[in-house]
Amino acid sequence: MGIDFGLKTFLALSDENQIESPLCHLKNLKEQKMLAKKLSSKVKGSRNRKKAKSKLAKLHIKTANQRKDYFHKLTNKLAWDYDVVYIEDLNLKAMQKLWGRKISDLAYAEFINLLEYKTKVVKIDRFFPSSKTCSFCGNVKEKLDLSERTYHCSLCKENIDRDLNASINILRVGTSTLAGETVRAIS
Repeated sequence: MGIDFGLKTFLALSDENQIESPLCHLKNLKEQKMLAKKLSSKVKGSRNRKKAKSKLAKLHIKTANQRKDYFHKLTNKLAWDYDVVYIEDLNLKAMQKLWGRKISDLAYAEFINLLEYKTKVVKIDRFFPSSKTCSFCGNVKEKLDLSERTYHCSLCKENIDRDLNASINILRVGTSTLAGETVRAIS
């Protein structure tokens, strides 16, 4: 199974399934802001401040537990259905700088660690142009904006979802590198 991580959907699988992200932090953000505001208005060292701090900490723990539960269920399903999973080796620090809280909420690193524990994960090179390569003919586009959600091939005239296209390419490259071949552009 080839997996492409995304911002709109959490995962795009090469069998045309898309898995939505739980966004646990975003769902609890309104309550978190309210509790943080209440905490800031309490007098330092008071008993009410300790109670407010405890409520905020419990919400953070609840959010983390919701995310862990979702990840365990998802990785169990993936490990049960697929023997080998191919993913891109992501530069999470750079993604964090670009998209901030959204990447933290998605917690890709935590998901990958759980997946590696439960099944065989093969990482492909992050510099392979999985989104820019046509999964049908192998044509590589020079430039592809993130705003383009559909991949349009200029050679074979194929139209395919950008994330599905990337996951198919990740699967293809992963299986070829697992067999001992080197990754090469199709011409």
